[in-house]
Amino acid sequence: MTIPKIRASERVTFQRCQQQWWWANREGLVPKGKAQSDALWFGTGVHLALAKWYCGPGKKRGPEPVETWDDYAKEMEMAYVRTDDPDDETVSKFVDARELGIAMLTGYRELYGRDEDKLIISPERTFSLNIPWPDNAKNFWDAASVDPSLVMATLVGTYDLVWRSARSGRYWLEEHKTAKAIQLRHLNLDNQAGTYWATATAELQRDGLIPEGEVLAGIEYNFLRKGLPDDRPKDAEGYYVNKPTKAHYVAALSGAGIIAVQGKGLDKLSLAALEAEADREGLFVLGDRSKVQPPPLFVRHPVHRTSRERRAQLLRVQQDALQMELLRDGLLVPTKSATRDCNFCKFYDMCELQERGGDWESLRDMAFVVQDPYADHRKSTDE
Repeated sequence: MTIPKIRASERVTFQRCQQQWWWANREGLVPKGKAQSDALWFGTGVHLALAKWYCGPGKKRGPEPVETWDDYAKEMEMAYVRTDDPDDETVSKFVDARELGIAMLTGYRELYGRDEDKLIISPERTFSLNIPWPDNAKNFWDAASVDPSLVMATLVGTYDLVWRSARSGRYWLEEHKTAKAIQLRHLNLDNQAGTYWATATAELQRDGLIPEGEVLAGIEYNFLRKGLPDDRPKDAEGYYVNKPTKAHYVAALSGAGIIAVQGKGLDKLSLAALEAEADREGLFVLGDRSKVQPPPLFVRHPVHRTSRERRAQLLRVQQDALQMELLRDGLLVPTKSATRDCNFCKFYDMCELQERGGDWESLRDMAFVVQDPYADHRKSTDE
């Protein structure tokens, strides 16, 4: 019997919508003509650039992330990514993906430099973990076929980065994230990266990458927000300011002891004339502090995990695998979770047609092709 594989990332899809999981991971359906969305293509490129940069071992670094990104982006004739307008966080706009990647990775390097504290153990490392049958599986199948000593499924995934701190000596997992908005509160319960942390210690000890008895300190989430840098000036406290008005120039020139220019009072001069006078005097004039301060473009957020959390995470993996097996065997049917996120699902039209009782199978055959969703993991796990 072939043991099914479960990607760590697909659990997110499964928990969001079983029907989406079934079509994507059970049937392997991919839209014809475009294997992935612009957003997914963008995130893949940034991950590749960072994987090559943090090549290791130790403090060794690879090609500049921007160089890797530039080579990667040449394969896409045109792609756009949704970002927030820095002047109005309620407004979204689409920008050229290639230019956005260059700006983001340039800003990333300027902020973090060479990350001398990160001693690289392993970048982009695949893993596999056998999942045994849980005891409650006997409620659904014959006891003989669900022997706990047998393997129910194999969990596969990829760690973005494993590193050791030069300062503390502790070992960490790194999870690179590109996002339109950076949200942190849910990370203590994040299943995908939590699974990585739960499996990594044993995997890395087994392969001699971390010492026996050593445990991972936790996961550092390395966020890169999909946004262009804000070119507005900042005040002394680091807040962005608006363009100065005539009143700001008058106040600045008056403060420098200038009350008139060529016999004219400052309040009688045009804005352009006041700007020119401020330039001659070497005055840099700022406007009022903007009411809209953009969120940071880069955030690193460490999350520490405990042994109890590790056990809870592995139990959830086992229960997800059990539900997937029930669906594969036809003992359950996939359920749908209808939310506004459906608007971004590649199966939306087909799902809607199915709901209406239409010929959704014909649409499936016309609009999708079948690909192996586990191809990247078969060489490393099928020995």
